[in-house]
Amino acid sequence: MIPLKLIDDKANADINLSGVQTNSKMIQNGNLFVAINGNNHNGEDYIDEAVGKGAVAILTSNKEIEKENIPIIFHQNPRQKLSELSKLFFPSSPNIICAVTGTNGKTSTVDFLYQIWKLLGYNSATIGTLGVRSRKFNIETDTTTPCPIRLHQILDKLSQLKVSNLALEVSSHGIDQHRITSVDLESACFTNLSLDHLDYHKSLNEYSNTKFKLFNDILPSDKTSVICVDNDEGLKFFNKLNKNNKEVFDVGVNAEKLKILSSESIPSGHKVEIKYNNEFFSLNFNLYAYFQVLNVLCAAGLAITSGADYKEVFSVIENIKPVCGRMNILETENNSKVIIDYAHTPDALLKVLKYANSFSGKVILAFGCGGDRDFSKRKMMGEIAEKYSDKVIITNDNPRDEDPKNIAKMISHGCPSAQIIFDRKKAIEYGLSKLNSGDIFIIAGKGHENYQLEKGEKSFFNDLDIVKNFLENVNE
Repeated sequence: MIPLKLIDDKANADINLSGVQTNSKMIQNGNLFVAINGNNHNGEDYIDEAVGKGAVAILTSNKEIEKENIPIIFHQNPRQKLSELSKLFFPSSPNIICAVTGTNGKTSTVDFLYQIWKLLGYNSATIGTLGVRSRKFNIETDTTTPCPIRLHQILDKLSQLKVSNLALEVSSHGIDQHRITSVDLESACFTNLSLDHLDYHKSLNEYSNTKFKLFNDILPSDKTSVICVDNDEGLKFFNKLNKNNKEVFDVGVNAEKLKILSSESIPSGHKVEIKYNNEFFSLNFNLYAYFQVLNVLCAAGLAITSGADYKEVFSVIENIKPVCGRMNILETENNSKVIIDYAHTPDALLKVLKYANSFSGKVILAFGCGGDRDFSKRKMMGEIAEKYSDKVIITNDNPRDEDPKNIAKMISHGCPSAQIIFDRKKAIEYGLSKLNSGDIFIIAGKGHENYQLEKGEKSFFNDLDIVKNFLENVNE
């Protein structure tokens, strides 16, 4: 129980809070209800319901709200206050928490860091797109970065399970909505930034500024930012942080701290020569695309800046395995390749297609765009698909409540020669049927996801399962 007086010194000293909620339907006796204005709902409209269910106090940004016999606490930013309150109710967390943000590569970098820590013997965990993963506690999450209440519940649970190291995936929504404001971070990483989420942020500049807050405002001033400087936005972040006298650990070909000297494709993956601490290391990765190598080295930077010995990190890093749904490559019996990847932004799709174009066979691509999301990237992704593919199949990718025909039409403005097959299963099977020796079939957009969202319904669907079933039946 938390005394209300601890939150508002003007409040009744006899009121104790049993918990905090933003969803009126989840209120229990003794809870504080935080009225938040979201995209679809105004929390103030649910105050009466919250009180009816047992809320003993209300926190709001509206000074005009009054409720008989119920204390009303004013705060100009309820989301920010909610983060503080969540930590108050769930105060424990792993000792080392490293955050990763960026348009692409967040999930992979988090997973690679998790693997490094496990290989070094740390009791570690991850929170992100792939859910919560640890030795003893594994659950799915609804969003990349959970809401503050749920996030601090998870942090507290992991702490109880003696997890010492946590890799945390941080979305721009998570930063903007103060979901991680009260998380004690040891270090934070920036991978890259490209077109995405403009339905929320309105401009690329606003999107970038939101990402930068993680390093400039949230990460403690005495902690280190790991920045991939092999992209323009990374260089900009690096220079701004240096100007602000922040500690920066740069990664990439243009880096000073962890510098990539050379990189080449080899049959088993990638061979990389790096320089760190005036020492040279030759590393062989079971990862096929260069952008995956960048993600691994960013993860290595986080491991080092959070306390691991760099020699130990580089001694285990070659044992890292590919991430579920990220550049997963299947070899078929007719010597063709199938790539399943989560690429759902123009930049991510371009990188996968450029990798596929490094081979001599034709490239077939099946992809779509999510419904009720950023419209601005659809034509651009179509243009990239048209330029770098020999055959394009437009299909459904979580159309949600939007008409799939509208989504396909917007994509096809960029690739008018594309074939449209709305049924994703049929689209995948059609693409597989067109594969000849040496060809590559890319199935992009869903990666690890095992569901399809359409017309308010969530049904089971997994790209990898469709591919495996088709290939097994063909080879029988």
